[in-house]
Amino acid sequence: MNIVILSDRYHPTPVSGAVLIYDLALELVEQKHTVYIMTADSNLKNEYEITKESGINILRIRAKNQKELSKPQRLLFELFLQRKIWKIANKHIKDVDFDLLVAHSPTIFWSFILKKLKNKHKNLKIYLILRDIFPKWAVDTKIITKFNPIYWFLRWHEKELYREADKIGVQSHSNLDYFKAESKELFKKVEVLYNWKRIGYKASLTSEIRHELGIEDKTIFIFGGNLGFAQDIENLLSLVNAFRDDTKIHFIFIGEGTEFNNIAEWIRDRNSNNLSLLPAVSDEVYQSILKECDVGIISLRSSFKTDNFPNKILNYMEYDLPILASINLENELTLLINNYKNGLVSNSGDIETLINNTRILLNDDLGRQKMGKRGKALLLNKFDSKTAIEKIIQLVNN
Repeated sequence: MNIVILSDRYHPTPVSGAVLIYDLALELVEQKHTVYIMTADSNLKNEYEITKESGINILRIRAKNQKELSKPQRLLFELFLQRKIWKIANKHIKDVDFDLLVAHSPTIFWSFILKKLKNKHKNLKIYLILRDIFPKWAVDTKIITKFNPIYWFLRWHEKELYREADKIGVQSHSNLDYFKAESKELFKKVEVLYNWKRIGYKASLTSEIRHELGIEDKTIFIFGGNLGFAQDIENLLSLVNAFRDDTKIHFIFIGEGTEFNNIAEWIRDRNSNNLSLLPAVSDEVYQSILKECDVGIISLRSSFKTDNFPNKILNYMEYDLPILASINLENELTLLINNYKNGLVSNSGDIETLINNTRILLNDDLGRQKMGKRGKALLLNKFDSKTAIEKIIQLVNN
């Protein structure tokens, strides 16, 4: 089968969406499909680049670095990326007859290129992997209001995207309620597609992170990935501050995002020595660091009304790390962690319970090990990339 995947970022960009699509592409190639990736890359010198890597055909379009863009610039980047991809792809990848198109969103600006490819490939099926329900979450968190004309502009593009998709995979069962309220016809397209991970491909690198940071004897709590508004960084910094005098624990925040500089400033202002802030690294280096850690942290802002399964949880479970979660208690992820007993959960903003849960994990080595093993079993049971591919491929096979 000829499969094309649209994603605004791709390997080796060290963000969760890029890693997710990389794992998907590798698994598809392993199952003998012919895979094309169409994506953006801020490191290109030329307008575009076509390569073949690990059996995957990749079209990269030169673009600005997304993490350096303001919100208006990011909107324009996402809006025009699909047109740039189409212009190059239509010229240089014109003889391939695609059977399946997989569009990865959080970006909602794919409808233009989906229409173009659908018109060109008459039997093409489109599977939309929807990881954020946008602009809904922006309204929920009061970043934007429904009285703002930009909201209705975004809403129109959201609806156009859904219209072009034959099947939409959302992160959790609670996300289905949003589409059920939208329309019966749209709801028929939607199914739950959990995040996934290629299991059994652990990093071969070893990390000297404990030696480099001088924390050889510490219990390490790590928070990896996006460091932005959605992660409620203020809550996490309150947690770090609560353990400032405890010599047994050390926190590592690693990644990129709008809050990175604010965290660095917080550390400087307080002369904090129990938190290390590290920039984003390659996925393999990140995996090697996880091998050295003891607990994985998840944090989501309480104002989020739709469930979100942070991809970082899959990395934590791969390395047998118990989960310390600060999320809204109605979140499906809360039920998952509580049912499998692979971590401890507190309600977003409940700093007292979060501190208490941290103290429990810090002081119970055996308990951490048992939780970690249960998390690994959960990963194997629910989040294997092979399971995700079976669902996606089913769209064409039906």
